[in-house]
Amino acid sequence: MATASRARERQERKGDRSPLAILLDPKTDIPLGERDIRVEDYLNDKIQTATDFESLDRLIASVEAQKLQLEDQLADARQKFSTAKDTATNRTSLMQQQTQEFEKQQTSVQERLMIVTSSDTPEEATERLRGPLEKLRKLQLAEQYVEMLEYIESLKDSARECLPQNPKEALKPYIQLKELAIQLQQLQEPAEGAAIHLTTYVQKTSTDLWVEMKEIMSDEFESVLKKSKWPNPAAELTQEWSDSFGKLLDLQAPEILAAREPLVLLPVSVLAKPFILQFRYHFFSDKPTNHPHQLGDYFFQWFLGTIAKWEDFLRENVGPVLAAHFRGNILAGNTLYVDPVAALITALLPVLKEKVDALVFEISREPQYLSRFMVQLMNFDDAIRARFNYDGGNPEHGWKGLTWDVLDTWFGRWLEVEKEFALQRYRDIMDAPDSGLIDYDSSAAGKTKPTYGATKVTDLILTVTLQYNKLRRFSHKFRFLVSIQAEILDQYLGRLGDSLDVYQTVTSTVGRTLHGVTKEQLAALEGIGGLESLCKVFGSAEHLINTLNEWGNEEFFVDLWDHLQDRAKVTPVEDNLVGNMTYTEVKDCTSEAVGSQDEGSVFDVAINDFQNLRNKAEKLITGALKYKFPANLSQYLSKPEWQTIDDAPLSSLSLITVTPELDQPLQQIFQRNLNFLHKTLGNAPFKRICRESLESLEHLLYNDVLLRQDFSTLGAARFMQDVTAIQDVVDSCMPRGSGPPLGMPRLKEAAALLNLPVEAEEGRMPLMEACQKIYAGGAQAKLALETLGMTHLTNFDARSILAKRLETQQY
Repeated sequence: MATASRARERQERKGDRSPLAILLDPKTDIPLGERDIRVEDYLNDKIQTATDFESLDRLIASVEAQKLQLEDQLADARQKFSTAKDTATNRTSLMQQQTQEFEKQQTSVQERLMIVTSSDTPEEATERLRGPLEKLRKLQLAEQYVEMLEYIESLKDSARECLPQNPKEALKPYIQLKELAIQLQQLQEPAEGAAIHLTTYVQKTSTDLWVEMKEIMSDEFESVLKKSKWPNPAAELTQEWSDSFGKLLDLQAPEILAAREPLVLLPVSVLAKPFILQFRYHFFSDKPTNHPHQLGDYFFQWFLGTIAKWEDFLRENVGPVLAAHFRGNILAGNTLYVDPVAALITALLPVLKEKVDALVFEISREPQYLSRFMVQLMNFDDAIRARFNYDGGNPEHGWKGLTWDVLDTWFGRWLEVEKEFALQRYRDIMDAPDSGLIDYDSSAAGKTKPTYGATKVTDLILTVTLQYNKLRRFSHKFRFLVSIQAEILDQYLGRLGDSLDVYQTVTSTVGRTLHGVTKEQLAALEGIGGLESLCKVFGSAEHLINTLNEWGNEEFFVDLWDHLQDRAKVTPVEDNLVGNMTYTEVKDCTSEAVGSQDEGSVFDVAINDFQNLRNKAEKLITGALKYKFPANLSQYLSKPEWQTIDDAPLSSLSLITVTPELDQPLQQIFQRNLNFLHKTLGNAPFKRICRESLESLEHLLYNDVLLRQDFSTLGAARFMQDVTAIQDVVDSCMPRGSGPPLGMPRLKEAAALLNLPVEAEEGRMPLMEACQKIYAGGAQAKLALETLGMTHLTNFDARSILAKRLETQQY
């Protein structure tokens, strides 16, 4: 409580103090009484109970320690302040001295400039000295240029001194020179194109030096070859020959390692010089062998013959030298460097390519020669690959061939030429007199017969395939497929479709009314003309379908499809898939399965189109048969003689002939038409057409004859004979071994039921007994029908049929 009271008093006294007290020195200006109060407060805070006196010594020691620590900190601060003050004073003095010295020097320079230039101001003096200083800089730069040129010349001289004795040592200064040229080229761009003349000179010098080095070594090897009378060498080559060959390889080592394309080996290029001279003499001069219209008949054979002639010599003599040189090298497995035949081919290809390029340019405006030469060129590429195992140093993909480079420039022109040839050939096929005739000798019996035109069209498409199947670029193959083959298929599809449209126009009342029909068109469809016209379309479409399906399984088109699918997997849908063709365009001309996991082929769209056309033709063939039945059988359907009663004995009923009104249609319509269809169509479509047509005929005879007429015993027998005659005609036209026979089973059973005898006969149920059992219904009727062998008739059908017998009407 006392402590609290004293605290309040101190607070009150603090509140009475003037704000200026903070400016007073506590040692002199603060009253002693107030200082005592602070001490009192400190002691009251530290000693509040009697037990606190026991720690009084520790308290006094702590206060003493704090006092000493504060005194040390104060002394350290005073020392640092003093040091900083001295340093600032010294730095200021130093800066003043440096400033005064700089001003003196600047004044001196300006005075000297003015004296030297006789100028009135420093600016004028500086402007007058700018020219001499620039000249001095250029002089120093020129000195450095001269030093650089001297260094370059020393490198050249060092390389020359080592040749031809030591080509490996000659490479060292050459490599230094080459690296210097590369460094200058790299530094030129950051320097904004500075020293362009020096850079160009160093590059040209390194190039010229390399050419000179190769010439020196090549000349040495040529002199060795002259001693051996190359290209007619002695049986055994000297050690000098092998050493000189190896030196050229040593010289070319850096170039070989840096090569990214097939490289001609220097010693092999020397060996190839006589052959190149021969080639130029025969195929670049005015010799008959150089005539453009000879195409590649001579120089391709010359090239292959030359390589074949020297193959054994090269493998026996050059092969070991190459193998020894590249042993342990990363190029030891590259045929361009270890196979002497491949090396010679590589050395001779440039002059051959020069000839090919020149020839293609000459014949580019002569389509016939260009087409022939492209085939020769692809065959030559294949011959090089096959006969000499030449892969161009690329074992994974093989040699791209001369065709690859030629088509980089001339593919568009060649495709245009081939397309025009193919379309003209197609037009000639269509205009040929036999184009629309059925080729009965093209396939065996039981197979659908195409027209001569269809057979020739597939032969034409196959010929186009042979024109481009050796191409190595997918885009080139695909453009041939789409631009030529798909175009021919589309045009032929349209032609067949037009034929069906004309048929429908001529045979329909609406078509004849709207479009009009000529007498010639009507005459062409008389007899079997209509069926023949439809069978031509059906057979041609069937032939195209079968052929395209077979081609879709061949290796060439399978690879083409697989490549297209692989490309579709990695190409976004919005991008072009092949060349400038979009996904949609590619699908429209090949297959809807493009880009999916579904099976397909490049001919899916064409096959589907021809299938639709074939199905349409088949429906029209079936319709041509069944829709004419009412008109052709009109007299038979209206025959009023079914109720004729004859006193002839029952035993003579089996001798009844076919109804006269049916005899002519049976011979002219049924037998003629079915024989023609059997001869023209395959077994499967023929049976389909016959089955549907007989169903229509069965329905017609059952409803319009059997159920509309009343029959006497004689009439029923005659009707039975008519049904049997129709079945005989059908059976005679059916191919042997083609499965169960076709017919009209329901009508046949109906005729048999209608023809039951009035009186009981051996093995046959009498008419009245059958009536009783069938009219009784239920199980009895079912048993009766089973007994009679009726499996297609219902009880209702049987009652309706029996009701048509005059004898049952009296029952």
